[in-house]
Amino acid sequence: MEVLLLPSQDNTLYETSIDSGETINERSNGAGNFLFAGRTGLDAGFRLRRAVLKFDLGSLPPDAEILSAELTLYQSKAAPDSPPAEMGLHRVLQEWGEGDSKGIGAEGQGDFPAAGDATWHHRLYPDTLWDAAGGSFDSIFSAVVTVGQDLGYYTWRCTSALVADVNAWLQQPELNFGWIVVGGEFAGYSAHRFNSRENVTVEQRPRLKIVYRKPGSVFADGFEAGQPCD
Repeated sequence: MEVLLLPSQDNTLYETSIDSGETINERSNGAGNFLFAGRTGLDAGFRLRRAVLKFDLGSLPPDAEILSAELTLYQSKAAPDSPPAEMGLHRVLQEWGEGDSKGIGAEGQGDFPAAGDATWHHRLYPDTLWDAAGGSFDSIFSAVVTVGQDLGYYTWRCTSALVADVNAWLQQPELNFGWIVVGGEFAGYSAHRFNSRENVTVEQRPRLKIVYRKPGSVFADGFEAGQPCD
């Protein structure tokens, strides 16, 4: 069986210094139309951006066997003359949040964080920090795709690691903290903008396609021998 899921939450981590006293330095974009990943240019201080996404698997049978998983994002803007960037999808290791923050305009600078937002330093603003600034995540990516200047859909194709992530989250929902998009961080002007789950164009929102089967079921479409990826 096949199911398409939209994120249950998504956000962007904007590289900043941590809040100091009465000064709020941190940024977030919990309710924004866009997600960002990569490194900005000179006008934005060559700072990093990382997108986080989580999907609720509650609609799947708890004993389902995940056969295939792939994530698709729609790129709606790229930094001018940015080089192609490998964007890795890494499993997040800690709970994080999506608050009511929303950047103005193109949202590239985000907004002051709201309660429960994820930021570069806080996974749940303003009280709970990440174990490491920039997000706590597995250093080895589960899938990778090269994102260029062309606007449109980019898909992190099925890998055994993506399947393992989804299977693990299905069996232990309390450990489902989703993925973080990390890439294009070695050179300036390599930031990429993707549409978020709140984007007004519904068909361009993030989606996770999962193929699964129930124990004892038999497919007649080539999946019988095992995973249709890797």
